[in-house]
Amino acid sequence: MKPENKEMQEYLKQHGIKASVKRIDKGSLRGTWRLYNSKLLWDEKLSEKLRKLGFRDFDGNPLHKYSGNGGLFSVFARIHNPF
Repeated sequence: MKPENKEMQEYLKQHGIKASVKRIDKGSLRGTWRLYNSKLLWDEKLSEKLRKLGFRDFDGNPLHKYSGNGGLFSVFARIHNPF
């Protein structure tokens, strides 16, 4: 696992969010993070937690209940580098 992915995973874990992460460095989603956990549902509570940490959707808008993928925790999000 790349160091930045490991750091982000630990950062989320410290804030009570268990997720797999992947930093996207190429293509149209360059600069975003893919955050996912197929065992968690995407809901307003989870989106609020991520918003409080500074995450926004891939377009820079606030995360909301429709930012997820089909109800499961799988989003593409941006954040100012917290490290």
